[in-house]
Amino acid sequence: MKTINQISNIVLRKAAFLALLFSALLNFSVSAQDIHFSQFDETQLQLNPADAGVQHEVRIITNYKNQWQSVGSPYKTFAFSGETRLLRDKKHHLGLGLDVFSDKSGDANLKSNQLNLSLSGIIKVSEFSFVSAGLMGGFAQRSITLDGLEWGNQYNGTNYEASLPTGEVAEPVAFNFFDLGAGAEYSYGNSEMYISANDSRRLNIGFSIFHPHNPSYTFYGDKTQNLHTKYVFHGDASVGVKNTNLILKPSYIVFIQGATKEVTPGLIFQYVLQEASKYTGNKKPAAFSVGGYYRMKDAFIAVAKFEYSNYAIGLSYDVNLSKLRTVSKTRGGFEISLRFISPSAFGKRISGKSKFI
Repeated sequence: MKTINQISNIVLRKAAFLALLFSALLNFSVSAQDIHFSQFDETQLQLNPADAGVQHEVRIITNYKNQWQSVGSPYKTFAFSGETRLLRDKKHHLGLGLDVFSDKSGDANLKSNQLNLSLSGIIKVSEFSFVSAGLMGGFAQRSITLDGLEWGNQYNGTNYEASLPTGEVAEPVAFNFFDLGAGAEYSYGNSEMYISANDSRRLNIGFSIFHPHNPSYTFYGDKTQNLHTKYVFHGDASVGVKNTNLILKPSYIVFIQGATKEVTPGLIFQYVLQEASKYTGNKKPAAFSVGGYYRMKDAFIAVAKFEYSNYAIGLSYDVNLSKLRTVSKTRGGFEISLRFISPSAFGKRISGKSKFI
C-alpha cells in the first residue's frame, strides 16, 4: 500500500500534468501557432502559395519530423506536397500545388490534419526574372483523445482506478475549419553553366499571409478564441563561387503570428560532386550540402543533404538552446525530407539562354 506522501506526490504530478495540458489547450485556442518544419526550403508551399510551379515543372516532397522525444510524448509531423505547371507559354503560366500535413502531439494525442490547394500565376518580366502571386484554400481538422488521461477524481485515496468517473464536464473532442492564404514572390535565376565556370546566380524573395479571416480555433466553441493571422517573410539565394565546385546558399525566414515572432537566418554550403554528361547523359549530376540555421533564442539547426539527378534526401537536427534545454538536455527534433523534381536541380545554360528557373 502506498504511503500518504507517495499518494500526495502522485496527485501533485497529475495536477501539474493537467495544468500543463490546460495551458497547452489554452495556448492552441487563444494564441495558436502553426506547425512548421526546420527544413523550410523543402516545404515551400507552407511558406508561400505563390511558389507553386515557379522553380520546376514538377516537384514532389515528403517530410517527417520527430520532436521533443527527450521531454515527454514526442511531437510527430508528416507532410506531403506536390506541384506542377499549367498552361505555360513564353511569358507566363500557372502553377498548381497540393499540400497535406498531419501532426500528432502529447499524451492526449492532439492531432492536426490539413489539406491545402494552391494556385499561382507567374509572369516573366525579363530574360531571367519572374514575379508570381498565389492563393491558397484549405480544410483543417483538430482532434484530441481524452480516454488515455488520468484525472484527480479517479484516485480513491490510495490507488488510481480508471473505472471511476473523471468528474470533468464533457467537451467537444474535434473541430473543423476552412483556411485561406495568399502571397507574392520575385524570382531571378540565370541558371548554371558547367562546373568549369559555376557562375550561377539565383534569388527568391517572397511575402505571404495566412488565416486572414481568423478562423475559430478552440475545442470549447468560443468564437472569440481565433487563430491569429500569420505573416511570412522569406528569401533565399544561390551563388556559385566562380571556377570552383562550391555554391553558397544563404536564406532567411520570418514568422509573425499574434504575439509570437520567429526569425531564422541560415547558410548552406553545397559542393557539386559531379555534373551531368554534356551529350550522352550517362553521368548524372550529384551534390552534397552541409550547413545550418539559427532559430533565434530557440535552436541551432544542423542540416545535411545529398542530391543525385532528380532526387534529394535531407537530414536535420534541432539542438535546443532555449530555456527548455534544462529539461530537453539541448535535444530538440530530428527531421528528414525526400524530394523529386523535374527537370533536375542542376540546370544548364543552353546557347547563351537560360532555362526556366
